[in-house]
Amino acid sequence: MLWLHPTYLWFLTGGLVVAALIGWAAWRRQKTAKRFGSIAMVQRLAESVMSGRRFVRAVLLVVVVTLLGFSLAGPRMGTRVQEVERKGVDLVVALDVSQSMLAEDVAPNRLERAKNEIKSLVDELSGDRVGLVLFAGDGFVQCPLTTDYDAVRLFLDVAEPPLIPTPGTNFRAAFYSAQQAFARTRTDTTGQAPRSRALLVVSDGENHEGDVDDLQAMAEDNGWTVFTAGVGERDGAPVPEIQNGQRMGVKRGPDGEIVRSRLDESALTALAETGAYFRIARTSSALADLTSALNRLEKSSFGVEQFEEHEEYFQWPLGLALILLIAELAVVERRRTVT
Repeated sequence: MLWLHPTYLWFLTGGLVVAALIGWAAWRRQKTAKRFGSIAMVQRLAESVMSGRRFVRAVLLVVVVTLLGFSLAGPRMGTRVQEVERKGVDLVVALDVSQSMLAEDVAPNRLERAKNEIKSLVDELSGDRVGLVLFAGDGFVQCPLTTDYDAVRLFLDVAEPPLIPTPGTNFRAAFYSAQQAFARTRTDTTGQAPRSRALLVVSDGENHEGDVDDLQAMAEDNGWTVFTAGVGERDGAPVPEIQNGQRMGVKRGPDGEIVRSRLDESALTALAETGAYFRIARTSSALADLTSALNRLEKSSFGVEQFEEHEEYFQWPLGLALILLIAELAVVERRRTVT
């Protein structure tokens, strides 16, 4: 026999405690009766009390407490095989890790805010496969499509600009990397192409390469629904200068002027022609609405998972304890006297 909550097994000693208290109470009654001088006289005075029924009530109470201890510990026996069909969409998140994403017009900076928003989004998903692409001037698949959301969160934690030394923000690189992520799991369990694929591009929108019209055509040819999320403020903020992991001030142009990065929503809005654009601003975020948009897409079957589940038996001792408790309350210790 297995136990769901083995730490609760110490509740089984509750029956012994109750038995000890009942014994102590009987001893106190006996001791009090002796003060009257004659036990026989006391027994005649208390003829209405049926000691046999009192004993039965005591036994029932001890058994009830013991059974409740068994129920709390959660007895389990045997196993049964459960099958669960996994359905969802394939979602690839393309996260911009360029230097401009370190701007601090949203706290603590654009990149960290974007990662936190994506984690919150992942927390709301159920059954969908999620992959992660990182891009700047180049791009690569950081995490393949998976239902292991903990792995996605771990890969998000290490997403930083130094992972892609090529500067800039290249949407074309993000799309080609997303294509690689989708291609790794191109068919589902029925051998057919997945019916729903979604690409989420999270960036500040400062696209330096990649014609939007070409990327829209690429998404249409691959059957992707493209969503975008713009991170930052339109008035922008200076881009920090980072060397060896340390902030060394702000970036400056050739003539010494401070390099300022601003949210550019035009390209992001154009890319989201088949999906929707979401804004991640200083004090608000609309990215949570993506879960509703994904739920409107047709779900694909990702296969059937089998797992073993133990048969739970806590309800039997619990039910018996309730029955015995009612019986204990129904037992009357005193005879009814007719006057």
